[in-house]
Amino acid sequence: MKNKLVFAAGMAAGYVLGTRAGRESYEQLKTKAQELWENPKVQETVASTTDTIKAKAPEVQDTLKGALKKDESASGKNGTATGTTGPAGGNPRDIEDTPFQAQDSDTRPELGKDLGK
Repeated sequence: MKNKLVFAAGMAAGYVLGTRAGRESYEQLKTKAQELWENPKVQETVASTTDTIKAKAPEVQDTLKGALKKDESASGKNGTATGTTGPAGGNPRDIEDTPFQAQDSDTRPELGKDLGK
């Protein structure tokens, strides 16, 4: 509870100090960000990076297609990988009956009966 109060007090102090700074500091920050974005060096870097990504995209696409085809060939008919085992040694994709579903009417506990009497 103490941590929540300290957090709330910090938020309140930040809000008060932030509102005191007002619109002027926001406008200054916005102007600086705009100047940075319009800087020729920044724009050159953005253009260079965009060109590199466009040039490498087909290569990456081909690599991903190859990996998917390799995965499909290594998997079974239903798209699951063969030969995988779970922590207990079984196939984790096989769903077994839960104990209560496997019980018949003689061994299934009757729900709603008072067990203590």
